Amino acid sequence: MAILCSQNGLFLFIIKVIDYFKRLIMTKRVFIIIIHVLAWAAFISLPTAFKPVRPGHPPEGLFQDLMHAYRWLNGLFLICFFYYNYYIIILRYYFGRQFISFALSLLLCCGVFYFINYITAPYAPYGSKVGFGVFGPGYNVYMFIITFIFSFALSFYNQWRITSEEKLNTEISFLKAQINPHFLFNTLNSIYSLAITKSDYTAEAIVKLSGMMRYTISEAHQDRVSLDKEISYITNYVELQRLRMTNKVRISYEVKTANIEQDIAPFILIPFIENAFKYGVSTEEYSDIIIAIDIGEDDMLLQVSNSKVFVKPDKDMGVGLGITNTRHRLKLLYDHRHAITVTDDPKNFSVSLYLNLQ
Repeated sequence: MAILCSQNGLFLFIIKVIDYFKRLIMTKRVFIIIIHVLAWAAFISLPTAFKPVRPGHPPEGLFQDLMHAYRWLNGLFLICFFYYNYYIIILRYYFGRQFISFALSLLLCCGVFYFINYITAPYAPYGSKVGFGVFGPGYNVYMFIITFIFSFALSFYNQWRITSEEKLNTEISFLKAQINPHFLFNTLNSIYSLAITKSDYTAEAIVKLSGMMRYTISEAHQDRVSLDKEISYITNYVELQRLRMTNKVRISYEVKTANIEQDIAPFILIPFIENAFKYGVSTEEYSDIIIAIDIGEDDMLLQVSNSKVFVKPDKDMGVGLGITNTRHRLKLLYDHRHAITVTDDPKNFSVSLYLNLQ
């Protein structure tokens, strides 16, 4: 009975050990490391696998071949070069548009590659010097080129994947924050008040709100929309805001257009205008909101300024999220084609946004 219990305990222990290593291997980080190790082992062994047998010389095994200085030093260099190129040269210099540093880094790597093969060539075994060039055996050059191309392609793919994920997450957040509930409820209350007093502006207000809702539903999923439609949406928004404002709020809205027949990313301007109305309006203080849009032939400038007034905190306002999402969208859609200037002083807050629409 004691022996049976001991055997069962040993069996359970082995099962737990196997399960532990199984879970360890299945973790993402360990799995990636294993894939990298296996890939490098296969890649570095390729010259041995395809190495022709020389007459009068017995074939060398993988271990014997890797013991040559020019083999293991080149293998170690290729591994270091791959990760240095992937994480530093391409990511920091190429995507950072530091092309001179990018070219100098590659030249430095080529110099190290040449130096390794130059100092190890004299130690190659008899007969192995056949086919040696300034970079050692001919296959070394091909392995160096393959390593560079693969690291470059993998870095591009990873950058594209990250950018796509960021764009998707930003667009999802943007879609969720398109129609601010506070604006919608306040506008409906204002229209209700107009209807109660039988104001002549009731029908006009309903048409403006309807146009905004239609634009939101129909244009939300498009990459580009007509700039004319975007300006119309902003105009309706400002006019509806006027309905609910008291005489304590002075609103200045001006649009100058030289070429309205252009495209723009939808809802890229409105968050900055919403921000002015959210934080620049008070029932107790006088305030100014100034909005100016200047559209040129192939660019535009949005300037929004508001007085700083006391606003009761509201956890559901979500303005910070809207501005943050817009900054992400601008980086994704207008990278190197936009500029934002923010001025924040004790009395006023202003934003200037320049867009190159080409």
